[in-house]
Amino acid sequence: MADRRPTMKDVATLAGVSLSTVSRVVNGDPGRPDLAKKVLDAVELLGYERDLTASTLRRADRASGSIGLLLSDVGNPFFASVLRGIEDVARTHSSMTIVASSDEDPDRERALAATLTARRVDGLIIVPTGADNSYLQGRRAHVPLVFFDRPPRYLDADAIRAPP
Repeated sequence: MADRRPTMKDVATLAGVSLSTVSRVVNGDPGRPDLAKKVLDAVELLGYERDLTASTLRRADRASGSIGLLLSDVGNPFFASVLRGIEDVARTHSSMTIVASSDEDPDRERALAATLTARRVDGLIIVPTGADNSYLQGRRAHVPLVFFDRPPRYLDADAIRAPP
């Protein structure tokens, strides 16, 4: 069985500070330099890493810092270069790109779209493969959708397409 990951409580105990002090420091508000140093030393010694999932739950805006990208074929050189461009822009906004490939299978597309939205991505960019995208109607209220390369069908949504 693997060792458990160190928690903020472990960091607070080792540093001899309160849990709220650790929270402030690891979230970018150093406060008192002497306490911040103790916390950062404990973080390094323990190998502590922020739990981004837990921090998302505490945020008022519930932003995950992630964008879902659902491509028809990630192996296609065109989509590989699209992915690179999206990742480059996302990185400038401290966002991560989560990529999936539908393999031109409408059932797989539906399942992957559900998985990505369940992971609370902040937005979903999708290259649709199916003849009917209305299954995304309910998700649209919670996750901004942008269709790429192909227009959506039976759903009014933003789309980016090259001129014919």
